[in-house]
Amino acid sequence: MIDSNINKYIDNNDVLEIYSKSRDNFEFEDFILGIIVSEKDNYLLVETIDDSGLLDSYTLLLKNDISKISSNTNYTNVFTHYVNSNKKNDIYDPFKLKKEMSSMRNKKLDDIIHTFLSKRKVISLCTSVDENFHKGNIIAYDKNHIVLDEERYQQTFESEIQEKNNLIKLDTITAFDLVSKENKLYEEYLNSH
Repeated sequence: MIDSNINKYIDNNDVLEIYSKSRDNFEFEDFILGIIVSEKDNYLLVETIDDSGLLDSYTLLLKNDISKISSNTNYTNVFTHYVNSNKKNDIYDPFKLKKEMSSMRNKKLDDIIHTFLSKRKVISLCTSVDENFHKGNIIAYDKNHIVLDEERYQQTFESEIQEKNNLIKLDTITAFDLVSKENKLYEEYLNSH
């Protein structure tokens, strides 16, 4: 995706279909629905929308991993209506993710990760190495690597430990859920137990 094409979508509140090279293998079937909020280093910050037109997450998508952006489709037009209706009824952001994100919107990714590490925040990320989502508290970080407590996440849901707390190279991360409804709920659970 050419940067000049992306720039026309940044901060214009259009609901978009954003396709990924690594997760979709250029088949244009799997996409993230959302609004591009800003650029952050090599990523785009996207306000993602769920199936009900509610704010789902703030996700960083690697710009080089974006294969296609579609706007003004039948699908995006329906969800634009859903989003507008939810905003009108003051239910678009029931988990107050926008408020949580506003404190870090202008921070560099490195600063955000350090803050999340110190506050034991839960994040989700996807890499180009295995195309799986990794989820857990950040338990270690340096400028090139991150480690999530994936074992605890798997134990919480009584699943077989499939992923150890692996060292994940930052340059392999294609998607990075900074704040999301699901992560916020899991984080609240962890803090209460």
